[in-house]
Amino acid sequence: MPSARINGIDLYYEVHGEGPPVLFAHGVGSNHLHWWQQIPLLSRKFQVITFDHRGFGFSTDDGRGPDAFVDDLTGLLDHLNIEKVAVVGQSMGGMTVSAFASRMPLRVSALALSCSGGGMVPVKHHPSMKGALEESANYLEFSKRSLEQDGFQQREPYLYFLFASMAQLNRDVDVKVLPRMRQLKASADTLAKAEIPVLLIGGEDDNGANDAMRSLHASLPKSEFHIIPDAGHLLFFERAQAYNAIVDSFLSKVLL
Repeated sequence: MPSARINGIDLYYEVHGEGPPVLFAHGVGSNHLHWWQQIPLLSRKFQVITFDHRGFGFSTDDGRGPDAFVDDLTGLLDHLNIEKVAVVGQSMGGMTVSAFASRMPLRVSALALSCSGGGMVPVKHHPSMKGALEESANYLEFSKRSLEQDGFQQREPYLYFLFASMAQLNRDVDVKVLPRMRQLKASADTLAKAEIPVLLIGGEDDNGANDAMRSLHASLPKSEFHIIPDAGHLLFFERAQAYNAIVDSFLSKVLL
């Protein structure tokens, strides 16, 4: 399995296809496997990079958790000799890539956020998620609570089952360090000044991120905002065809 010793841990990653590099950062409920519907399409035009955040999937952790997410991403790109990259982040992954883009805007060719305020605008989650990280005894308990917040199970029971099965790869994640992700902050002003093209995508039934992304859209002149109907927080998974079409169009426009 491709992994590299980066920032004190073994970081798992995969590279698919050739072309302008595009890195995908998964959310708190996901890992690299959850991009299975994006990789085959987008790797026809782009060099698609996926990875497991530290502690998730096949990546190890040394206790720093989200505190080291941005340094890990920087180290991975350095390891791959990639100077400039388009970054795509889902939920928590959106916070990672936005923080990276704010810290090193010259290394980012484009930014796409899915169901994420990117650490720039607070996201008001569904009441059922209040205190979920602090109250859950383990990762799988948190994951179940998260997956049930917006009707995903009722809309797509088969995809729900698949998503939850893949999430078991994260079973050893220390849920108590995850609240530190809230410290991943980014600057919309920095993105705007750097004139980084930004794509914002939300699911119509998502319970919190859409208002945050509308606010971001208003503050980022070089941004576009799309809402996918009949989809929730995990729209990239349950409405992959619509999600892929929007991301493909955006990346083709700004990278090719």
